[in-house]
Amino acid sequence: MNKRLIFRVVAFVLTGYFAFRTIVMGAYFLDEGRWGGSLMFLSNWNLLINFIMASCALYKEYEPKFNPHNLLLPASMGINIIVVILYWVLRAMGAFGDGTEDGWDIFDHLRNLYVHLGTTIILFIEAIFFNKIFGNLRQEYGGYMVIFISYIIWMEAFVAPNNDEPCGSVSCGFPYLFINDLSVTGRTIFYFGVWMLGNFAWAFSYYLYQYKERNWNSIE
Repeated sequence: MNKRLIFRVVAFVLTGYFAFRTIVMGAYFLDEGRWGGSLMFLSNWNLLINFIMASCALYKEYEPKFNPHNLLLPASMGINIIVVILYWVLRAMGAFGDGTEDGWDIFDHLRNLYVHLGTTIILFIEAIFFNKIFGNLRQEYGGYMVIFISYIIWMEAFVAPNNDEPCGSVSCGFPYLFINDLSVTGRTIFYFGVWMLGNFAWAFSYYLYQYKERNWNSIE
């Protein structure tokens, strides 16, 4: 087995396991019965995307001409950076509320670290070293924006209207407690700020890939 295949098998197993535990079993930051389930959270959207990318990458080992996932890899890189930066910054600011980690064991902390950092590192290794990406910037950025905007619509039009908690000073139902303290204008400003962060994430991913193309060899 070459290094690439070993890496892809490990990536698929890890992402598949944590996606099942986190998304299917719904045992992560969730209260039973909340509309939208595990997919209320952007980090779980990100984990699902990474599982799809890992599945496609492993399939490519057996069908080398399979490349359609390459179009989504740049989008997944941008989403991953957004998730990592937002999660750790907002957590440091206490935006998720107190008591989030009450009752966690060591596995819960390891899972949290994987979902909000480990899966991103693995995705970036796959995208940068084992694929040819950023070949059609318009389509790739378009796919990125489709995911970005879809999650906002998902929260605003479906998740919040169908949930009565958590509640903040302004509204109820948004999966992240601090968003319920924001007015429509406040949320618009917040989304715009995340979009700006997303553009930075996209540009960083692009220049990191270009740097690799100029200076590093692919791992085989």
